[in-house]
Amino acid sequence: MIHTMSLASDKSINFSVPPFSPFNGFDEQPKCKGVGVLAIEKVIINLEEDFTLALLPYARILNSLKTGQLDLAILFKNNTVAENIEYIGPLSMAKVLVITQSGTTVKHYKDLYQLDSIGVIRSAQFNNRFDQDELLKKVNVNSYSQAVKLLKLKRINAVIGSKIGLEYALYHENMSNELIADAFYLGDKELGLHLSKKSALISNLPLIKNAVKSAYQANLTEQLYRQQMNECYSKIY
Repeated sequence: MIHTMSLASDKSINFSVPPFSPFNGFDEQPKCKGVGVLAIEKVIINLEEDFTLALLPYARILNSLKTGQLDLAILFKNNTVAENIEYIGPLSMAKVLVITQSGTTVKHYKDLYQLDSIGVIRSAQFNNRFDQDELLKKVNVNSYSQAVKLLKLKRINAVIGSKIGLEYALYHENMSNELIADAFYLGDKELGLHLSKKSALISNLPLIKNAVKSAYQANLTEQLYRQQMNECYSKIY
């Protein structure tokens, strides 16, 4: 049902997921499906279409939804493409955390202003207040892995992101999971489908809405993450 290309050009339905682990796959585990791909599969299982996973940078996913080059994406709800897509969700909720270097504590939102640099995935939206706050010192990164490496090297003070995305990046960098336990919880964020209004798949909108409603679980992505870590890795922290 699902193939992979850099950007499909045939008549298959092109979809994307966040372009980093654990959403598009798992590092060093090529046969292990990513959380985003598994979540999409729960929705499209009854659609008689050929689906192609398009591996695109986050910002290009959003632009391709606008142009119609991309049919579908599962992302944190993103208002920058609201006029160009049908949002179908939530499919899952996700905890948004801010992790900091050891020895740095954030207990309240106002404490974020004391940080010299916060790694933020380019073009992603995590929290309305945070996204629009121009007083915070934000640094664009391309992935959680890149952000956590910068945190490890002490080039940035903090990273914002989904719990499972940050947790996996810490795991891959052999960093303590205590950073998750000590993280500042910013809130929950909807994860849902972004269907381009220019997609031929728009004719299946009622069916997709019903599929998302049926598949919805508040902790779906975390469940899928735990499942894949158990099946694909022998050492789990």
